[in-house]
Amino acid sequence: MKKFLAPIIASLSYLMLAPSAFAALIDCTKIAPPFNTLCTITTDPETALPQFISKAISFIFVIAVVVAIFFLLLGALKWIYSGGDKAAVEGARNTITAAVIGLVILFLVFLIFTVVLKFFGIDIVDIELPSINAV
Repeated sequence: MKKFLAPIIASLSYLMLAPSAFAALIDCTKIAPPFNTLCTITTDPETALPQFISKAISFIFVIAVVVAIFFLLLGALKWIYSGGDKAAVEGARNTITAAVIGLVILFLVFLIFTVVLKFFGIDIVDIELPSINAV
């Protein structure tokens, strides 16, 4: 337990002592994909929100896949370092199973989402949002 607690405490201490960051303009040409998806949003009020929603959904999918792959690798490392302990092997197997199920669910959600949008002919970038006109 001490092997895991010391790096966590050191990391949190380092993050707490980090200086504050202030807002600045971001040069989107220097940001690598997939993190540049939110940079290419237009300033047109009619299409800004639908574009943001579309790019945020794709960004969330990418982050979710990265997290699932991280847990898959974590389960593999737990299995390797289990040392033949049956309980540790079972825990590693459960982690790998959960990561694979998570990846399958993510891909199924993406597939269903894409098929439903194509079936109804909806382009998520061209969604028309209702507005209230003041008289």
